[in-house]
Amino acid sequence: MQRGIEAQGIPTSLITLDVEQSSLMRPPRAIHPMGFEFGHSLGKPHDKNTQRKVLEAALAELMERQEPGNIHEVGFPSYK
Repeated sequence: MQRGIEAQGIPTSLITLDVEQSSLMRPPRAIHPMGFEFGHSLGKPHDKNTQRKVLEAALAELMERQEPGNIHEVGFPSYK
């Protein structure tokens, strides 16, 4: 789906917790929030601060990265 959206000229950024599976798809841009549990792609429920930071990191990929297939690991110390 990400490639289809990109083909329309809309940049995308994937947030993934499954690096192995996502790497197979070679996403245009992607981040991996390190240490996050499955089901917490943006952080834990009600943790607005961490959720905002994850979204900001994903959005930063739109401006900073053009490396299809590379998934950048990002640490969020506020996620515990």
